[in-house]
Amino acid sequence: MSLLYFRVQLIALQVFLVLAVLTNTIMAQEIETQYYQVVKQINEAELRFYPPAMKIQSNNDFNSLFNYISGNNSTREKISMTSPVYMGEVDGNTIMEFVLPENFNPKNTPDALSKGVTVFESEPGYFLALEFGGYASGRNVRYYADELSVIAQKYGLNTIGKISVLVYDSPYKVMGRRNEVIIQIDVESI
Repeated sequence: MSLLYFRVQLIALQVFLVLAVLTNTIMAQEIETQYYQVVKQINEAELRFYPPAMKIQSNNDFNSLFNYISGNNSTREKISMTSPVYMGEVDGNTIMEFVLPENFNPKNTPDALSKGVTVFESEPGYFLALEFGGYASGRNVRYYADELSVIAQKYGLNTIGKISVLVYDSPYKVMGRRNEVIIQIDVESI
């Protein structure tokens, strides 16, 4: 291979990296993130308290949830996207949830027009959370879910329900992605 070939490859790599950084910057819009309070650090995990929050839920149907915040709701109100997006399992069904902005409460939250979307206020609770980067692929999720379970067991924290995956970033964001696995903790075991 010639020196020219390697120079062209190096330039192509540099262009790709610059484009990736620019795309990452453009796509990394500041959006509201669900509030929580860190109670304590436990190894790499955090024990958190989450107050009630208004959410919308569907059976893993992103489009229905996106349509709701885009104005397909009882007041035709467009609602800002927030983070994280929750993914998990309830009664054997895969579910997806969006957290609504903090200014929403049970009295001012529009009803869903789609039968596949449920509007509800989450219960307050304590959760153990473990953050990881990259994409929330099946392998990554399984690895960190196992790690979270080990930490909970090691510290005598009794878990409630199943682990959920929280995705904080747009799928178009390439670098510096934030995901978490969380599980509810029985307050009596804290």
